[in-house]
Amino acid sequence: MNRLVIIGNGFDLAHKLPTSYRSFVDFIWKNFHNMEKIPLIKNLFILKHPINVVRTGFSMRFENYNDFYNKVPQILNDRSNNINFDYVIENTFHNTKTFKIIAYHRYGGADPQTYFDYNNRFFELITVLNAENWVDIENTYYDVLVSLLNGDSKYKYIENVKRLNEEFNEVKNLLEYYLTEHVENAYQFNLEYSNMMDICDLFEQTHRNLSGNNYDKYFLEFPPDYRRNLIDFDRGLRLQSKDPSSFENLFLDFNYTPTISNYINILNQKDERYWGKSSHIQIHGRLHDIKNQINFGFGDEMDDNYNVLEKVNDNQYLENIKSFMYLSNSNYRKLLQWVESGDFQVFIMGHSCGLSDRTMLNTVFEHNNCKSIKVFYHEKENGTDNFKDLTQNISRHFNKKALMRTKVVDKSLSSPLPQNIRFPSYER
Repeated sequence: MNRLVIIGNGFDLAHKLPTSYRSFVDFIWKNFHNMEKIPLIKNLFILKHPINVVRTGFSMRFENYNDFYNKVPQILNDRSNNINFDYVIENTFHNTKTFKIIAYHRYGGADPQTYFDYNNRFFELITVLNAENWVDIENTYYDVLVSLLNGDSKYKYIENVKRLNEEFNEVKNLLEYYLTEHVENAYQFNLEYSNMMDICDLFEQTHRNLSGNNYDKYFLEFPPDYRRNLIDFDRGLRLQSKDPSSFENLFLDFNYTPTISNYINILNQKDERYWGKSSHIQIHGRLHDIKNQINFGFGDEMDDNYNVLEKVNDNQYLENIKSFMYLSNSNYRKLLQWVESGDFQVFIMGHSCGLSDRTMLNTVFEHNNCKSIKVFYHEKENGTDNFKDLTQNISRHFNKKALMRTKVVDKSLSSPLPQNIRFPSYER
């Protein structure tokens, strides 16, 4: 049985890699004092005065945005720290959640100047929303895009679609920088099987003697009319067929990191009769790869507002729609050819199945060759898990809800994604 293994950011998080949105935005605020060395961060802000002024607190190191938000006003409110200027904190576009700072010369003779403000209003917005994962950033982009199209005032501070795309692109470039420097170049992605076996072993096919056991739970992962196919496949494992192409594992990787490459190298060293042949499509691109650039945007062409976007005679509204970015290489076509080539079971590992990828996931899930969808959910230390949330998200990718219920494997036959594998970091 072929497998399509859908990999999302939760897979990297299961390895304790700092790839969450929170880690990314915290990195920006941790380097606020260091932005002269990281121009991509400096471009997010307006800073008319030198930032390394001890008396105003801008030379301080911050752990995150909340740390910045709490500390800077306290220091600015202490007049004894300010020799020539009064610093006035003014709320921006999010009530009291963000602010700008205006410097007034205490003795007159000079116009007020902006000491601190956001140059990138989209970054300010996602900072305030404090999104938990990447799909929230992409959904926020789409919400703003539709709002601007409809002429709503909710995001009027972003002004127009041209500015939105420019600011979104700045965030995307900073994301690529962060993932390159603080993930790809910071960890050693070369573990041995013995260090990765808890996840690797999930891909081994073992002989189950299905022909002699009509009540094997494996049957319950598939529709009733697929029983004969499973028995025939299981018989092939018993006979130890030497056919090297008995089944395949295609890893459909939505991440930009090299995590999955390590797994594929390990799996392809195993006996193909029981482990299959593994291949890899990084459908959303790779870091610093000119032929497969990162694809960061929105991909729900089934949304009611998408038809309105297409009817507007302005391609700026389609600039970050994923379907058009897929046309920059052949990865999407390779996926479609693989889906058409034969029956398969879907493994979902770390992907939230959010709406930002709905067009692609609908194509996969509702395809006749997709016989089963098995979720490897995240079980937290307190015993709670996200299985229900994931299955609810999956349902949104189905137009035929009855079909969804026949394909999604129930929780009793599913299992948590292991969380104990770690890549060693390089010492810096």
